[in-house]
Amino acid sequence: MRTEEKEEEEWPSSSRSAPEILLLVLPYLHSLYELLSMTTVSRSLRDAIRDETALWTKIVVEQPLSSRLTDDILWDITSKSAGKLNTLILRHCLRITDKGLRRVVDANPLIRKIIVPGCTELTPEGIIGCVESLTKMETLHINGVHRFTKEHLSALSTYLPNEGAIDVEVCPKCDQVMMIPSCSRVSCNRGRRHERKCRGCWFCVPRCTECSVCLGSDTEIQEAACGGDSLCLQCWLVLPKCRFCNKPYCTSHSSLRHDILTNDPSAQPMFECQACHYRAGTNPYDAFDYQI
Repeated sequence: MRTEEKEEEEWPSSSRSAPEILLLVLPYLHSLYELLSMTTVSRSLRDAIRDETALWTKIVVEQPLSSRLTDDILWDITSKSAGKLNTLILRHCLRITDKGLRRVVDANPLIRKIIVPGCTELTPEGIIGCVESLTKMETLHINGVHRFTKEHLSALSTYLPNEGAIDVEVCPKCDQVMMIPSCSRVSCNRGRRHERKCRGCWFCVPRCTECSVCLGSDTEIQEAACGGDSLCLQCWLVLPKCRFCNKPYCTSHSSLRHDILTNDPSAQPMFECQACHYRAGTNPYDAFDYQI
């Protein structure tokens, strides 16, 4: 088996080494999972990624790492930015607490964007405390964080007064703090935004999960494979569908598909939805190697 040193010697001769060339590409990687995957390419690349502070100024944690991320692991990862973290995106990280988030915020005063949808262990008081301590905050997404009230939202608005800076608002139909999506229907956007008849949260106004168009009595509603999600006919027609039940996943749940591998390069890609495909799953709480 070829050694790691031999593999690096086979790169074309250039004034820059292989890790230096790859470092030009790494800032364009989307998530932490992709960045950690690159550390397994070679020892020299792993060391270059670890020591390059600029790669750690934006942290995006999504599946499959969301359910495995803890406060201590988050601290170890964000510490690599040397206090220069400006964007923190944690999607459905169920084990992150107020204490863990505040620890990161206190060490990174340059944070401008915090996006924590579905982080159910966070509390309104903890998030308000974090926002209060940051002077450069511009964006806060908290959809899916429970127990927010109008008083909490009013307190946050004093620090983030610009429209759209916070992704939730008070639903005019149920008077709860919820995310109110924009409607893509032309007839719903002729007047002012606050005058839309379909203006309301996902619970009050049925919507297409894919495009957010309101689903009225004149709209043909289709079922998605996500379970409980609905699609308009236009979105249902263009989305890939399970080869058995002919139901599509919306884009946000496309990672749930079980792709069918084939040796025919000309064959159309196929998949099975979770309901049609039974297999022994892995434990989502298995530890992952974040040390580099």
